[in-house]
Amino acid sequence: MRDPPPTPVDLERLGGEAGIARWVRRFYEKVAHDPVLAPLFEDLERARTRQEAYFVELFGGPPRYSEAHGKPFLRFKHRTVRIGRPERDAWMRLVIDALREQGAEPAVVAEVERRLAPIADAMINYRPERHD
Repeated sequence: MRDPPPTPVDLERLGGEAGIARWVRRFYEKVAHDPVLAPLFEDLERARTRQEAYFVELFGGPPRYSEAHGKPFLRFKHRTVRIGRPERDAWMRLVIDALREQGAEPAVVAEVERRLAPIADAMINYRPERHD
């Protein structure tokens, strides 16, 4: 017998907009002290408010990000930041750790990780191992 498909993570399962705000705030507290990610950010508060709006929209809430910043062409918007595998992995680790610290159920954490991993992969724009 196969496992049932994962239940989609929506805004409600993440604690609503307030839950996302707590999650993202904790994530940026971690970023501020991370040797890989901290140097990539000029303004953590600006980044936090944008990511919070993006996550609200991504997980089924109002289109706050799109209304304020246009379509979320994330790779284009991150084009000036060198993002390699270490940066991608650090981002995923901290965002998932922050979600766990907020008391999210393991199934919610797993589904969020599944949803965010392809987005994080798409942000990679620096591959020193390639020589082309």
